[in-house]
Amino acid sequence: MTPPALCWRKTELRERFYAPEFRGMYDRFADVIHDYVRRDDVMLDAGCGSGRVFQYQFDARQRPARIVGVDVTGEPAGNRNIDSAARADLAALPFREGAFDIAISSHVAEHLTQPERVFGELARVVRPGGRLLVLTPNRWHYVTISAALLPHDLHLRFNRSRGVDAHDIFPTVYRANTERRLRALYEDAGFEVEHLYQFETEPEYLAFSLPTYAAGVGFERIVNRFEALRHLRVNLLAVGRRR
Repeated sequence: MTPPALCWRKTELRERFYAPEFRGMYDRFADVIHDYVRRDDVMLDAGCGSGRVFQYQFDARQRPARIVGVDVTGEPAGNRNIDSAARADLAALPFREGAFDIAISSHVAEHLTQPERVFGELARVVRPGGRLLVLTPNRWHYVTISAALLPHDLHLRFNRSRGVDAHDIFPTVYRANTERRLRALYEDAGFEVEHLYQFETEPEYLAFSLPTYAAGVGFERIVNRFEALRHLRVNLLAVGRRR
């Protein structure tokens, strides 16, 4: 049993500190996905996993013609976001050139040991004029710095204590996780970066106590307020158009 001091209170504390209309990390990514997806699109979810963590919903008027998920594990078999799944390394995708109108990737880039190859493959399978949408954490945020310093076993235990399924926890290397690096990966692969948002969200990692959560809220409000501090914000959300 998790000790009381480590019981995660993310719902209770979010409701205490944030208005109902506050848009969190996955809300913001879903908003951007819905801005760019069109009904007739064929969409790739690169590194889709099980879909337990992030569920994006389309209404019948907007839902893409087909959503294909690909992952290096067998987890996509139960993913309700997608219509079909392929098991493959993102650096060697089993799809023809220009097969997709849009590709999305949520919290995958931080795990890539060869990000250049993966972005190159995504560029190959996205048609000219199509888009790649990526959400990934910023390497210089206090959460990612802490995660990088923790041994993977400790990282596993920490995330299990806050209710994350062990199947959704992978080693992180952060080789694509600064604004400059992410822009370079897009541009070198043949994408024009249309938007690169940096934003802080609610401090879910600190939801084991009121004082730590309140400190995280203070940090969120300061770094979101001042543009000079944008490099300390936790999320990088990039939109690129295939040249």
